[in-house]
Amino acid sequence: MLWGRNGKEAATAPYGATAPARDGEMALRDQVELLVRPGRECLVPGAGEALLREETGSGSGRIGKDAVTSAAGMRAVTRAASGDAVPLPLLVSVNQEGGRLNAFDWPQVAQLPGSMALGAAGAEDLAEHAGAVTGGQLRAVGVTWNLAPVCDLAAWPSRSAVGTRAFGSDPDQVSRLVGAFVRGLQGAGVAATAKHFPGLGGVAVDPHHAAPVVDDLADGALAPFRAAVRAGVACVMVGSHTVRAIEDRPALASPRVISVLRDDLGFDGLVVSENLSIPAVHEPLGGLAHAAVAAVAAGVDLVMLDSEISRGHRPHPRRVAAVHRRGEVVQVLVDAVESGLIDRRRVAQAAARVLAVHRGFGITPTTRLPGWTTANEAAHQVAGRVAEASVAVVRGAHLLPLAAGARVAAVRVPDTGERRADSARHAPDLLPALLGAGYRLLPVPAGGDVPGDVETVVVYGYDTRTAAGDRSLAAAEAARLTQQHQVVQVALGDPDDLADSPADVLIAAWSPHQASAEAISRVLSGQLRARGTVPVQGAAW
Repeated sequence: MLWGRNGKEAATAPYGATAPARDGEMALRDQVELLVRPGRECLVPGAGEALLREETGSGSGRIGKDAVTSAAGMRAVTRAASGDAVPLPLLVSVNQEGGRLNAFDWPQVAQLPGSMALGAAGAEDLAEHAGAVTGGQLRAVGVTWNLAPVCDLAAWPSRSAVGTRAFGSDPDQVSRLVGAFVRGLQGAGVAATAKHFPGLGGVAVDPHHAAPVVDDLADGALAPFRAAVRAGVACVMVGSHTVRAIEDRPALASPRVISVLRDDLGFDGLVVSENLSIPAVHEPLGGLAHAAVAAVAAGVDLVMLDSEISRGHRPHPRRVAAVHRRGEVVQVLVDAVESGLIDRRRVAQAAARVLAVHRGFGITPTTRLPGWTTANEAAHQVAGRVAEASVAVVRGAHLLPLAAGARVAAVRVPDTGERRADSARHAPDLLPALLGAGYRLLPVPAGGDVPGDVETVVVYGYDTRTAAGDRSLAAAEAARLTQQHQVVQVALGDPDDLADSPADVLIAAWSPHQASAEAISRVLSGQLRARGTVPVQGAAW
């Protein structure tokens, strides 16, 4: 029997766990249930969830963005899910990094340019404000655990798993900005998660596609994580890559990697795994359930099978399969404890850390949440400040501004879709309308003919590099057009889209979102002086 905070009997418990007055009284299965996310709760009631519970005895533990399509809807869902019958404060996780990866990408949500834009601006106070307003947006909708910031170091050329998700490549600057972002986010009442320990800076392949193995860490890789720990970060996510210099097994299953985090960096908070549902993550460890056992045995406190926020519609059979997979993970973990493979004290310690984050950051029916309109407007203002401070003209500043009323062609080069962890590719194309306000604009498709009376061609794209790693498609398009026109190339994502481009003007903008598009148009028109720098060592144009 499960009991709520007010002593009333509860039909279900969040994530399948009871929460008696003394945590030491929790049954083994209840403790293990706490260690697996998402949980078993029905967070968005409806016919689909009812059918799922009828077939599996469990809810999905997820909030689907096909069902919840607005900030107001999310707030209503989390408010209802944190009701009196729930024995723990509700804790919902999300990936809201800014820039490239934002689960909340509804049209009405102000999007921040992201970590590399903060690195290009180089201001700690701006990074702290960015963390604070991101936290304000999330807390306003009842979501109080953010799987951010990325503490990995950027590299040149860009690593597909990192790119603009990183603050830059200089360990000292990245450390300062990471610490500031963590302070801002947690000061707003949202748990931060430093990831992907011990750092993806030297990893050449995307862990979403393959299991990376490197001989050693990049220089300074641990410094940003150390800064996050000093800033009081609530959680650290351990990656799936192998660093042979520490231990020849994936980091999330490596006792030595966890020891570095606990003993060398002094972190005593919640250690979470990378998303184990990704085949490239769990297959090297013998499958999903075996990977979970290996992670908990190594010292991971909580295994992630995904965040609670599901991006798209999942057919019913897939939802059933996900619930069954989760149940298998729980059972295998229980069996591992009962057989002595995992120490019972290890599980009790992990469960206590999970409970601490619930109690420190979760919401209850009496939790006061900030108003959405005010929180979103604050984010909008800070997004504008970040964009204005970060746009970088890396070549041809003397050719700007473009003459008012000039004939300008705009050529958008389509994305190649090489990035797996990426929501920004779905951002609306705002640049043509902004340019059209100041110039006689002619949209031209990539590869199309540009009339001779066009004075300047603006070539732009978000992620236009190919898997082969050659010149980006945007740079190739710029090369085609420079023979007859002045060309301005704008990178809306990773700056190495600009590499080997012969364009007369090169601009790195870091993000395709509204604030960045507005800053680009103002730089081109002379209303804004570009102040950003490229925060990646080794960049060459």
